[in-house]
Amino acid sequence: MPGPDTNRGAKRARELRAELGLDAGAPVGCVLGLAEDGLGIPVHVTRMSGTVEGVCWQLGEERMLWVHLHEFVPRSRFTLAHELGHVRCAHDQLMIVDTPKTMWGKTVPTETQANAFAAELLAPRPGVVDVVGGRTVDLEVVVELAAHFGVSAHVALYRCVTLGLLDSDAALKPRLDAEEHLAVWERLGPAEHEDALSAIAPADLPRLSPRMSDGGLGALLRGEATVEDVARLAGCEPEALARGLARLGV
Repeated sequence: MPGPDTNRGAKRARELRAELGLDAGAPVGCVLGLAEDGLGIPVHVTRMSGTVEGVCWQLGEERMLWVHLHEFVPRSRFTLAHELGHVRCAHDQLMIVDTPKTMWGKTVPTETQANAFAAELLAPRPGVVDVVGGRTVDLEVVVELAAHFGVSAHVALYRCVTLGLLDSDAALKPRLDAEEHLAVWERLGPAEHEDALSAIAPADLPRLSPRMSDGGLGALLRGEATVEDVARLAGCEPEALARGLARLGV
């Protein structure tokens, strides 16, 4: 049974979908466009160091997101949705740095909320139930869900379990880990989910948002402020901020 943090994150996602006028069960076409054009939140896309997947920066009213671009774009779509979850769930840390370990851990409430938000935003309950259509959830159904909603097969399986459409992932997760679903994907040949993230080539990185804010980090990225200036605004040590920015390639 979902806990309070899962419920809170999912509720915030449903609220956002309603706010943006999205059909309750429809896929999100472009997460990058949703963030920048729909919500006015700048998103920078790059290749970050180590295992960093995404970053949510918040200073006063300033919001800025960073996403690591993977060759497998659905993974980056989920990360961006996860970072949006931190914003919409009102997590107030200055800089939230997400790695696979933090994103998929089960002990940090803010991460549980952001994950539930991302899952409900990208693969909403009514849509998942409709696609499954009462069938037994197997690899083919998981691949259909992943293709339809633009998520990974692992996220599609996660949704089936959390929505009670499958009792456990014990039988299918090892098969996904072994990449058995790739043969099913090739056989079914589903169309790739289009997202502006797909059009960003490695040579274009870092892709800095055209919606760069006028706040501290925006000024820093434009060369109009120093790390010391921004650290003073943030109330943190310049060295700590510099270390964080270095992980973003700034």
